[in-house]
Formats: sequence, structure tokens, C-alpha cells
Amino acid sequence: KQQALELRQKELDFNVERYTNLATQASVVAGFSFESLVELEVPEDCPWLLSSAYFVCGSCAMALSLYCLCVGSFATVFGHRLALQGPHGSLERAVHILVAHRNHLFFVAGLSLVFLVFAAVLMSWIKMGAAASVVSCVFIAFAVAVARRMNSMVHLFEIPESMLVTGAVRVNAGNNPLGAIDLSQLNPGSRAAVY
Repeated sequence: KQQALELRQKELDFNVERYTNLATQASVVAGFSFESLVELEVPEDCPWLLSSAYFVCGSCAMALSLYCLCVGSFATVFGHRLALQGPHGSLERAVHILVAHRNHLFFVAGLSLVFLVFAAVLMSWIKMGAAASVVSCVFIAFAVAVARRMNSMVHLFEIPESMLVTGAVRVNAGNNPLGAIDLSQLNPGSRAAVY
């Protein structure tokens, strides 16, 4: 049981660190987005549709980044609190909650970056005149290269579910109709937590 709990604690720390890193990066993207929304001076002859699209993309980038910042920060604080101060089985529950929400938060962070790139492309058309097409190609090539590399790396680092090592240690309970015993939820002095 002790080794299972130690592994689960490492999983908690790993996930909390990922959420913290994501929140930090989201705060940087939110700052860039806010700065570009406030500082851009739109020329008088700029088509309203172009400037409107820019402000919508910049606002979406900022809002999605702030969402990641708030939810990621909340998850780290309350995930740690649940794991450390909750009843038996809380460490397991905290890790499960963090893992369950991780992909959603990463998706929202990725979406904020997509909107930031769109805003950069639109800003180039608002401010850069003839160079806008070249600058747009640079930003689009950057976005495509990052997306392709990340997709490739996801497949390289993929761990099949059947081979994933976690601290969730279950022991076969033999003929027990309720299933297996989860060692991480055993409470000394009481009966085993049976699923």
C-alpha cells in the first residue's frame, strides 16, 4: 500500500506541475492578447470587417487564456487540498480529477494559441500593407509546423492504456462478486475498500 500511495503522490505532483506550467503559459498569452488589443491603432481606412475580426480573435485568445489560468490555478490549489486534507482515498480522487480534466484544459489552451495566431495574421493585414501576405504566410507556416510536430510527438510518446503505470493498485479479490480491492484506499483498522 505504501508504494502505491507514493506512486500516486508522484502522479499528483506531476499533474499539479503540468497545470501550473499551463497556467503560467496562459498568463503570458493573455498578456500578449491584452497588450495587442489595447495598443493597436487601427488606421482610418481599414475595412471594418478586418478590424472586427482582429478584435474578436484577440479577445477570444485572451478569454480562453484567462479561462486556462483560472481553472488551472483552481485545480492545483484544490487538488492539493483534497489530496492532503481529505479522508482516505482522497489522493486517488484528486489524481483522478486532475487527469480527467487535463485534456479539456490543454484543448482550450491550444485554442487560445490558434486565436492568437489568427489575430497576428489579421494584425499584419491591418498594419503592414504590402508585406502582410508574406507575414501571414510566416505565421500560418509556423502554426502548421507546430501542429504537425505536436501531433507527431503525441504519437511518439503515447502509452497504451493497458501498459500505463499508475498508483491505482487493485488486487483481485478472488470469488468476491464486488470485484477487486483498491490498495490505495485501504484504511487501517477498517475493512478493505471493495469495488
